[in-house]
Parts: sequence; structure tokens; C-alpha cells
Amino acid sequence: MEQLRADYCVVGAGFAGLSAARRLLQGGKSVVLLEARDRVGGRVWNRKADDGTVASVGGTWLGKGQERMFELCREFGLEVYPQYEQGDNVAHLGGKNRRYRKYPNVGPFALVSLGLAFWRLDRILKRLPRDGAWRGDAASALDAQTLGAWSESFWNVPSPTGRKLLRTTMTVLFCVDPDEVSLLGSMVLARGGGGFEYYVDSTNTETHLIDGGSPALANRLAAQLGEALHLSSPVRRIEQTSAGVRVIGDRQTVEARRVIVAVPPYLASRIDYDPALPAVQTQLLRRMLSGSVIRGITIYDEPFWRKDGMSGMSVAPDLPVPVTIDQTPRSGSPGILSSYMFGPGATKAAALEPEKRRDIWLRALAARFGPKALTPRAYMETDWAAQEWSLGGMIAHYAPGVFTMYGEALGKPSGRIHWAGTEYAKEMHGLMEGAVRSGESAAVQVMTAAA
Repeated sequence: MEQLRADYCVVGAGFAGLSAARRLLQGGKSVVLLEARDRVGGRVWNRKADDGTVASVGGTWLGKGQERMFELCREFGLEVYPQYEQGDNVAHLGGKNRRYRKYPNVGPFALVSLGLAFWRLDRILKRLPRDGAWRGDAASALDAQTLGAWSESFWNVPSPTGRKLLRTTMTVLFCVDPDEVSLLGSMVLARGGGGFEYYVDSTNTETHLIDGGSPALANRLAAQLGEALHLSSPVRRIEQTSAGVRVIGDRQTVEARRVIVAVPPYLASRIDYDPALPAVQTQLLRRMLSGSVIRGITIYDEPFWRKDGMSGMSVAPDLPVPVTIDQTPRSGSPGILSSYMFGPGATKAAALEPEKRRDIWLRALAARFGPKALTPRAYMETDWAAQEWSLGGMIAHYAPGVFTMYGEALGKPSGRIHWAGTEYAKEMHGLMEGAVRSGESAAVQVMTAAA
């Protein structure tokens, strides 16, 4: 067992952990960063398909207001390029494809209903305290209601089509059925972008891609850390005393003043803590679960949908693969479609034989893009719920009752143990941007804490 000593230890080399470690080094502190995987990036990942094409299969897009990610790309010499937006988007409803540019062609009643729903959600958000939403006057009632029940109410969303689209949208955001998500807890995500409409509008969140994929940025951040970074080093136990912490992993034991745990909350709950974390902190970590998402990458010789006048963006609430987006590299070839299964659909599909799942997937793409979609030159799936060091999709969610009972512990240090990750971000919650901001904030927090 390697024995290491540093001012601070960081657990997890996703964007939060990398950003925290980098900020600590910039502050003149010594640091050890332990990562369980054999790579950095966490929930961002480049994978190679059978034809040799490398594609991002985790966090990929940058968007409006994500200044830190754009700044880091400039600093490390990584170019960004605009998302392809020419041509029509497609809404597949009732077995028919409806092309549109800005708003889905689903009729004025459905669009007005959706607009009304987001306005009402925004009103709920604005009535909650900026910090400590669990303390609001209506917190208990909001936390007892699910996002799904709210969305299914005729009084909140009068149009049946609007309700279907809203349910699909919320399943995409949280990677679980909205009936599993607390209405109050959903506001944690919404607040991170100033409201739900930021997250549901791709012209906000998916405006640019990084040349080489977001893992290229993670790799360059990691390169600056040098010998501070240790891969294939899972952490099993954290001990703390009045003088410091001992972080014990499979390959190293690290003695440090403080530790930043920058892994998904449920994974953090599986670490053994001595002394035990406060009960409220333990319960919160165990109940912040990530849902299911399978991401499919289909690679074609060219982005044929562009010649057919389509952008590659589509939504299909009635199909097993409800969302697609063009992920073609800036060179224009090969053509890459990124598509997704979420929540219950992803969980059910994961149990199928791979060939059966592939057939279902490609037929769902062909339903909106035509028979050319049936014959990609390469096909690749990534089931994030099956990844040992992720155990779920992009963001954790809160079940009813969790936030009012345990929300006070969110992001609060437990003695010398601090927390970082996109789930703890006060801005851009759930995004790579949020992870970076959270990591940098945690680094400042530990450096300014009493020794």
C-alpha cells in the first residue's frame, strides 16, 4: 500500500474533481487526486466504435451561460464549433412526422398549454427561498407532490399532447419517470439555469461542441496535475480526526488536512466513513439516485439527413428512442446521430438481447429519418446505469419527501469532508459547467476553512 501525504485529497476525476485539484495546485497547495476508473472525465467519455470513429458518449454539448467551460477550452487551445441547426427538426407524434423550425408543429393549443405549464413552474420556483428551498412556506406540500402528478393535471397542462410532451421532456431531464421525482426537488435543477425553460430548449444548452469531444478538455486538465493524479484507485474508507483525514483506497492511503469527495452522491454513500457521517448527510447521499439512460451512437458515411433538409434534432414521445441530435464532427463526416433511451424505457431495453435492442433502436430512428437510418456503418451503445463508477445518468433526483427531510445537508461539509459535483452546483446544476463551478468552489472552501 502506497503511503502519500498532501495538504488536500480529492476523490473522483470528473470535471468537478479535476477542477478542484487544479484550483488547489494554483493556490500553492499539494494535492492527491484519486480516481477509481482507468481514465479521467467521470460522466464524460470518448469511445471508439467498430469502424474506428471516436465519439463522445457522455456530457458533450456546451451552451449559453456556460462561461467557465468556454474559458477553459480557450485556455487549453481547444476549439469549439456550433451545433448544426440548419434544416427542419422533427416531432414524431401519432405515427406521423411533423417538421418544424422553432416550435414543434403540434397545434396552438398544445404549444400554449406547454408555455402555460412552464410559466406556472417558474412561478413556483420564484416563490421559493433562494437558499434553503426546503424551508419555504409551501415546501412540504410541494415535496409531497410528484412532478409527474403535477404534469398530468388538466389544470396545469390542459392539452393531452402538451402533457405527453412535458412528460417526455421531464423523463429526459431526470432519466426516471416524473412520478418518481418530487415537485420541490425538481426545482433544484430548474434553479440552476434560471428556470426549466433553460434546460428544455436545446438552443440554450446545446449550442456548441468541443473539437475532439469534452474528454479532450478533461485530459488536458489532468495533464496539468502530473503526479498528483492516480488512476485505477478506488477509495473505500475515509477516517477523520480533529487534525486531518486519512483516505484509504485499494492502492493508496493519503494523509491530508481535508478531503473533497467529487463523485456521484450514491457512490459517495458507499464509502465507509469513520466516524460515521451525520445521519441526515448519510440519508441524503443514499437517496440522491441517478436514473437510467442508454446513449446510442449511429455512424454513417455522411449525415444523410442534412441532404433531406433535416437538422438531426427530433423528439418522439411515442417511440422507444425519444430524442436524437446531430453529433457530426466539424469536418462534416462521418455522419453521427446521437440518440437516447431514458428512464423506464432504458431500464426495460437494457434487459433485451443486444441484437433485439439494436433492431428496436434503428427502427425508431428510421421512423423519423427514413430507411437510410437502418444501415449505419457502425453502432455503439453506452448504458450509464451499468457503469460501475457512475450507476446512472447525468443527474441525481429527489423522490417525494427527501428534500424537506434532508435538504439542509446538501453540499454542507461534514467536518473535514467536503462535497463537489454537478449535483451540488448552485448554477448550471446537472451540466459540465455546474461540475466545474462546484469543484472550484469546493477548493476555495477547503483552503479558507480553519486548518
